[in-house]
Amino acid sequence: MFELVRTWAGPARRAMLVGGSHARNRGVWAVVGGREVTLSDLDLYVVLPSHVETRAAEARARNARAELASRLLDLGLAAPLDVGFYTLSDLESLPASHATLELRRHGQVVEGDRSTLDAIPSWTPAQAPAEEILLLLENRAFELLLTWRALGAAGELERLQGRHGVLKSALDLATALTLAAGELPDRMPERIASVTERARAGGRGAGAAPESIATRVLANAPDLPELWSLALAWRSGRVEALAPREARVEWLRVARAWAVVWGELTAGGPSGREANPYRRAVLGARRARLRRRVRQAVGFRSRTGIGPGLGSRLAHALRGTPQHRLNAAAVVLLLSAAHGSGAPTLGPAATEALGILGVPARDETRDWERAARALVRAWDLWILDGQRTADWG
Repeated sequence: MFELVRTWAGPARRAMLVGGSHARNRGVWAVVGGREVTLSDLDLYVVLPSHVETRAAEARARNARAELASRLLDLGLAAPLDVGFYTLSDLESLPASHATLELRRHGQVVEGDRSTLDAIPSWTPAQAPAEEILLLLENRAFELLLTWRALGAAGELERLQGRHGVLKSALDLATALTLAAGELPDRMPERIASVTERARAGGRGAGAAPESIATRVLANAPDLPELWSLALAWRSGRVEALAPREARVEWLRVARAWAVVWGELTAGGPSGREANPYRRAVLGARRARLRRRVRQAVGFRSRTGIGPGLGSRLAHALRGTPQHRLNAAAVVLLLSAAHGSGAPTLGPAATEALGILGVPARDETRDWERAARALVRAWDLWILDGQRTADWG
């Protein structure tokens, strides 16, 4: 895999870093068809001298997307290979996000200048802004929308990949809650214990606001402790696919818990006064400053070269940046699933919200599954690098 990335990066690369679970030897592995594969994404950061080289590397990586998933599976990676190409100044400008905090703590230099890690800002969890916590939650919304399709598949590997995304999303609810409280314990059991303890404290003491959030979350999402136990067992090696019906019941339990956490963490934000969750999601799409929304409408650039047309961007500029509108639409779909019973459906309020946001297209909002598919596809092409939906046709 590293050789593949070296080919994309070219000879000018200064360093290659591994982040995420594989940097800590905590990736999830499974035996499928008699061979061992990892279900955890491999996160790589490649440092190049200038943006000329990073753009060239991105183009080479983009041109190699055809049949990439099967090539990675042959190498034992049953998950995306997430490669970012950066200059040193890009690393120095990384925001105080969960990913940056983890990279600073546990990133591994696998090639090149070992001092490169020093360029990563030494943010503290208390410095993580609400925007980064919200982006973490919104990314997990997309993860859940993506996994819905996989959970109904006939093949064991695809169902394992889907369940991995579901349980990963459950664990990251604990990550979001601890970050919202200004901390990030190093190990996941410690994060869960911190949330649980804050909930038991009932909002008493100096940390009353974050504690009261934890209290309300666990009161309104009583399934969370059990889901966290299942997810920790999964990470410890108890990896098994569920039958499609059972898997989708578990998915719905996580989606409902996600909706509770999202509701609590957005209640104190600019859109928090809006009680209707769909309207709150629409208002949340406008959270970027007007100047940034206009700038993104004019000059939006995606890693794949595929994105919304200029006319669409300009028409919806006041309603949010392309990414924020996408993210808000993912929130709407997940809320629609969480607030319903049985198979997810799109009610009138959710459909109206999607129409305001402008994504997905109106003819793709006739039913929930079609809208989820279109939205995940747009997320993969506009924001990511196209790997997750490359075989959808």
